[in-house]
Amino acid sequence: MWAPSTEETYFASMDYTKNVVNIMPSAEMLVTFNGGDRDMMHAKKACLLYAERVDFKELIQLRLAEKCDQRRMYITTVDSVSFQELKQDQSLNVTFAGFMENVIRMLKDCQAGKLELCLSAKETAASTAEHQSHDYHLQFVEIRAFKNLVHLCLPCRSAPLHTVLFYINTTLDAAHKKLYLLEQNMQQLQMELNSQNAHIEQLSSDNGKLREALAENTRHLGEKHSAELQHMQDKLEKLNEQRANELERSRRSIAGLQTQLERATLDKTELKTMHEQTEKRNQSLNEELTCCKSRICNLKEQNEKLHTELTAAKKQERKLEYKIEDLKQHTMELQEHIQKGNKEKANIAAELEAEKKILHTKRQALEMASDEIAKANQIILKQSQELLNQKKTISWRTEVALQQEKAIKEKEKLLTMRDEELKQTRQTIQQLREEIPQQLQSMRHFAQGLEEKYKNQILTLKAHLEAASGKENCSRRANRK
Repeated sequence: MWAPSTEETYFASMDYTKNVVNIMPSAEMLVTFNGGDRDMMHAKKACLLYAERVDFKELIQLRLAEKCDQRRMYITTVDSVSFQELKQDQSLNVTFAGFMENVIRMLKDCQAGKLELCLSAKETAASTAEHQSHDYHLQFVEIRAFKNLVHLCLPCRSAPLHTVLFYINTTLDAAHKKLYLLEQNMQQLQMELNSQNAHIEQLSSDNGKLREALAENTRHLGEKHSAELQHMQDKLEKLNEQRANELERSRRSIAGLQTQLERATLDKTELKTMHEQTEKRNQSLNEELTCCKSRICNLKEQNEKLHTELTAAKKQERKLEYKIEDLKQHTMELQEHIQKGNKEKANIAAELEAEKKILHTKRQALEMASDEIAKANQIILKQSQELLNQKKTISWRTEVALQQEKAIKEKEKLLTMRDEELKQTRQTIQQLREEIPQQLQSMRHFAQGLEEKYKNQILTLKAHLEAASGKENCSRRANRK
C-alpha cells in the first residue's frame, strides 16, 4: 500500500501534546482479530479506541489498545500524502475534512453495533517494505446475510515500544493526578468526620443531662396530674348524671319531632310526585301538540304536492289523447290512400300476388299497433279513474291526522307504482310513434317502387303492342299487294 508516515511522532511526544485534540471520547469496543498468530484467529477482544488529530495539520491517528493487556497497541495514522494514496486505491470521493467526518460517523456506528471493526493481518504476497512498516489492516465491516461489506480499509501496525511506554506513562500520570486529588479529598473528609464525632460526643453528654431533668419533671407533673384527675373525675360523674337526665328528656322530645318530620316528609314526597307527574303530563301534551302541528303542516304540503301532481298528470293525459287522435287520423288517411292504391292496381292482380301478401302482413302489423294504442288508451282511462278515486280518499282522510300518515304512505307506494306504469305506457307510445312513421315510410317507398315497376312494364307492353300492330299492318299491306 504505502509507507508509514514520519509524522506519527507528533502524537507520541510531549512537545505537541497541546496541539493534539480528541476527535471523539475514548470508547470500549469489540474488535475481531483475523489471521496472523494462532491466538488471534477469529477472536473478538475488548479494546480501548482513541481517535485524535493535530490542530492546523491534516493528520489523524486511531489507536487501539487491548483492555486486558495495554502493551498490545495498534496504530493507524493518516496524513495528506497517505490520504491521497487511499483516495486512489479505494476510490474515495471526499476531502480530508469529509474523510475525518465519515471516519467519526463509522466509529459511532461501530459503537452502536451497526458496523464492526476488524483487524486482519496482511497477505503473504505483500512486499517486504509493507511487512516492515504495517502489519495489519483496520477494516470497517458491515455484516450482511450474503456477503460482508467493507466500507473502509486503513493500514495499521503494532505500536513500537517507545509509543506504548509514552501512552502508558501518560495514563499513569493521569492516574497519579487522580490519586493525589482523591487523597486530598480523603484528608478533608477525615477532618470533617473528626469534627463531627467531637460534636456528637458533646451532644450525647447534653442529652444525658436533659434526660435526668426530664425524669424529675415528669415525676412532679405526674403527682400534680393525678390529684387534678381525681378532682376532675368527681366533677365528671356529677355532670354525667345531669347529662343523662337531660338526654332522656331530649330523646323524648326528639322522638316526637321525628314522627312529625316523617309525616311532613311523606306529605312532601307525595306532593313532589304529583307535581312531577303533572309536569311530565304537560310536557308530553306539549310534545304531542307540536308533533300534531308538524304532522298537519306536512300533510298540507303533501296534499298540495299531490294536487299539483294530479293537475300535471291530467295535462299530460290530455296531450297524449290529442297526440293519439292525430295518430288515428293519420293512420286513417294512410289506410284510405292504401285502399285507393289497391283499387288502381287491381287490374294487375296476377303479377302482384306476392307483393299483396307482403302488404297484408304489414297491414296486420299496423292493426296490431292500433290495438296496442287502444289498450294504452284504456290503461290511461283506468289510471285517470283511479286518480279520481284517490282524490276522493285523500279529501276524506285529511280529517284524521294520525290515520292519514299510514294511508299517505300506502298511497305514495301506489303512486310510485302508477308512475312506473305511466312511464312504461309512455315508453310503449313513444316506441309506437317511432315505429309507425318508419313503417309508413317503408310502405310509401314500396308503393313508389311498385308504381315505377308497373309504369315501366306498361310502357314496355305498349311498345310491344305498337310493334305488334306495326307488324300486323305490314303483313296486311303485303297480303294486299
